[in-house]
Amino acid sequence: MKNNTCIGGGKCEECGKCNLKDSTGRKKNLTYLPDDFVPDAEPFGEGVQPLGIAFDIGTTTVVAMFWDLKERTLIDTIAKTNPQSTYGADVISRITYSSESEDRRHLMQAKIINCFNEMIEEFLSIHKWKEDSFIRATVVGNTTMSHLFLGVDASSLARAPFEPAFYGPVLKRSSELGIRMNPDAEIHILPNIAGHVGSDILGVLFASGMRRRKGLTLAIDVGTNGEIVLALNGRLMACSTAAGPAFEGACIHQGMRAAKGSIERVKIENGEVKIQVIEGAAPIGICGSGLIDTIAQMLDAGILNYKGNIVTKEAAVASGMDADLAERLRKGIHGNEFVLVWQDSGKDIVITQKDIREVQLAKGAIYGGIVILMQCMNTDPSQLEEILLAGAFGSYIDKKSALRIGMLPNVREEKITYIGNAAGVGACMALLSENLREQAAEQAQEVEHVELALHPNFEKEYLNAMYFPRQYPV
Repeated sequence: MKNNTCIGGGKCEECGKCNLKDSTGRKKNLTYLPDDFVPDAEPFGEGVQPLGIAFDIGTTTVVAMFWDLKERTLIDTIAKTNPQSTYGADVISRITYSSESEDRRHLMQAKIINCFNEMIEEFLSIHKWKEDSFIRATVVGNTTMSHLFLGVDASSLARAPFEPAFYGPVLKRSSELGIRMNPDAEIHILPNIAGHVGSDILGVLFASGMRRRKGLTLAIDVGTNGEIVLALNGRLMACSTAAGPAFEGACIHQGMRAAKGSIERVKIENGEVKIQVIEGAAPIGICGSGLIDTIAQMLDAGILNYKGNIVTKEAAVASGMDADLAERLRKGIHGNEFVLVWQDSGKDIVITQKDIREVQLAKGAIYGGIVILMQCMNTDPSQLEEILLAGAFGSYIDKKSALRIGMLPNVREEKITYIGNAAGVGACMALLSENLREQAAEQAQEVEHVELALHPNFEKEYLNAMYFPRQYPV
């Protein structure tokens, strides 16, 4: 997707033509289509302006992309927090909750459908269309999200061998699901690949064209349910790893989503901590990209060792650390902590020892999964031609910081490419192409699945991957 065309007409994220912003004022996740993608011709008559929606159900965030199907143009993108988060930050928690009774399963389904309807209502209020104009939708998500969206019992996904109740694809009418569209609108739920590798990864494959790439390519959809794909000359292998919600700001002492007031960039230079805050507002917390930056900088400054331990103030002083930097080290209720921002209110923004452990668990799960896939394909990082970072959060990660904390294989920065919300792009491609919708099941079956929980080497590789690299990446 290196030279993809922005829907706004430009060639980069800052083309200025889309002007799509979310409630925080940040640019929304702009939707790109691969240059070689050709949508199907549609036999729409004169005066007909049919609309379509591509939904991407993430564990943490739900995104809706609204299209004019006749003109094949993106009209708007709306994102909301997944309302199921109230019942658990990860997929296993939600499976457990929804499996306790049929009422709970229907409640979880209603939460997502209501979320869809709220986004449609917001779109209609802004653009003054009629809901009958919506004639088609595509839906992608991890396997658990697909089950919960359809009200299907997902309990089998929480126990070995982690088989889904269905693979798909599934076709429904909007009237069957209660979605605010034309009653006869088609809702295409794209097929799952395996127990915890869902249609969102199929979307990534559509958008990235990994099946056609030569050489070894790695794609990582960074999120609460981290999904990884390795491709070698048309052979595809995938796994899912429970990275957890740390990179989304959850489980972090002062973590938050990427919204106004969130620290998104951190630099430590000459004993001074420099931060960048979304919208230039007063800092109130830290999001995932800021968290990764902070840990990378703490490692370089000697504040954090390779085992993930924050040094004490006394040890920092004894090592000759800058006095102002050492002064930021103190004891807190969660162990040693490092002060990022001093606040007059006394509510300083800090990184705690527990925060570090949460990141170690998350990045260890991702890197451990990468190692296992490479073992299964008899390859190693030295053979990598490219690493593709997918997901809304993946686009904000600083490459150097991700390498520094050992979240990615040790490659040169120029081999890492951001591909944005590729799952959403794939959903859009399927929305615009009947041919692609028909091919979806076949392409999903081509992917070899590796179940990490059942792999004999995963626990060892996971534990090793929790350590931070002793040396700076190449």
